[in-house]
Amino acid sequence: MALKTIAVSLADIARLDAVMRAAFTLASEHDAHITGIYVVPALDSFVLPVNYGAAELDSRRRRFFEELAPQVREKFDDAAKRYGVRAEWRQLDGKSDLLADTMLDHAIYADLIVAGQVSNNNDRSTVEPDFIEQLLLGSGRPVLIVPEAGKFEKIGSHAVIGWNGTREAIRASFDAIPLLARAKKVDLVWVNAQQEPEIAGDLPGAELASVLNRHDVDVTTESVSTPELSPADALLNHVATSGADLLVLGAYGHSRLREFVFGGVTRNILQTMTVPVLMSH
Repeated sequence: MALKTIAVSLADIARLDAVMRAAFTLASEHDAHITGIYVVPALDSFVLPVNYGAAELDSRRRRFFEELAPQVREKFDDAAKRYGVRAEWRQLDGKSDLLADTMLDHAIYADLIVAGQVSNNNDRSTVEPDFIEQLLLGSGRPVLIVPEAGKFEKIGSHAVIGWNGTREAIRASFDAIPLLARAKKVDLVWVNAQQEPEIAGDLPGAELASVLNRHDVDVTTESVSTPELSPADALLNHVATSGADLLVLGAYGHSRLREFVFGGVTRNILQTMTVPVLMSH
C-alpha cells in the first residue's frame, strides 16, 4: 500500500494554511502527487427571481470565491515549491452551489482527501455545513480532517486507532496503513470492550494488531473502561494524555437522501477534535 495521490480541498478559507500544510507535509513524506481542488460555486438554480435577497447572497458568495482564487493559487504554488512536491492546481466551476458536489467528482481518484474541519461558527465557514459528511459518504476514500484550531507540524508520528471490530473501523484502519507504517507508535484503543465480549474476545484488538504487524506497523493494544466518559471523550482523552498527533476512526452513520446521519461517536469527534482525524466510511 502506498500514498501516491492526495486531493486537498482549498475551499476551507479560514484554515487554508493549516490544511495545505498538512497536505503538503504528507505529500513530501510519501513522495505523492498533490491535487489542489478549488471550486467556485454555481449560482443556485433554485433561487426564484422574486427572492432577490437570496439571489444577492448567492451572487456574493460566487464573487467571493472568484476574487480570492488568485491569492489561493499563489499560496498553493508557493507551497509546492517550498515542499518540492508534484502539484496540480484545479480551479473548477461548480455544477451547483454546493462545493462538495464538484469536489467529489475529482477527489474520488485520490488515495487520500485532506480537508478542514467545518467550523462550528457559521460566520467562519466557507463550505456547506455537511461538507465533510458528503466527502465521507460520496467518495469512498479516506478523509483526513484538519481541526479548525491548532498547528500540526507532524501528522502520524504517534497514531491512535479507535477500534471496535466494525466494518467502518476496519476500513479506516486499513486505509490508514500508509500513515501507520511510518508512525513511531500506534495505540489500538477499544473503549469499553467489556460491554461487547462476544466481539472483543479475551484480547480486544489482538487480531487486527497481528495483521498490522505484517505491514510493519508496531501496535500496542489497550482496552479502556470509562463508564464516566462518552466513547468520544475517552478517545480524545487518550489522544491528549498520550501526546498522539493522529486519530484513526471509522465514520459510523447511514444515508437518508442527501443527508448523512452520523452516529454519536463520529459526530462528537467531528465537532470536538483536537488533532487531525483520518476517517473512512
